[in-house]
Amino acid sequence: MNREVFLNHLQIASRHCAEFTRAMVTEDLPDQFLYLVIPNESFDGNPLHADEMVFPDDTLKPGRMPAPRNDTDVVDYLWRDGRIPEWIDVFVRRVASGYTFLKLSCCGRFTANDELLYYRNSDCPPFGIKGTVLPPHWKSLEASGKFSINWREN
Repeated sequence: MNREVFLNHLQIASRHCAEFTRAMVTEDLPDQFLYLVIPNESFDGNPLHADEMVFPDDTLKPGRMPAPRNDTDVVDYLWRDGRIPEWIDVFVRRVASGYTFLKLSCCGRFTANDELLYYRNSDCPPFGIKGTVLPPHWKSLEASGKFSINWREN
């Protein structure tokens, strides 16, 4: 996948994730996004396909949160000589300073082979739209109503 397509898919996935999450949260989610990239979220101990590479040195140290990145910085970091993570799960993490912060939980296996990408039947592979983490004891919109996206900070 070339860089421009990867950037476009990131932007599409960001809009989809915010749109999906808006129905559940009390805050307005701005269409200005910053990203918290979490690399190496997969188990990569199984044998690699001939077209896969891993970058174990990218793993964050326990307790460290990544610095926010804009979309271009995300692509600069994750697009590596035509290889991208095989899957990237997208979550709305919080709202602050006029931005919707999206967490990108990334597979540790990188590939240039589109056949190895997850979410190929969507309009933005390898991105999987996950919405947000639900608060404890939240049941549904009907039973519990909307909640604050920033519930973890309260």
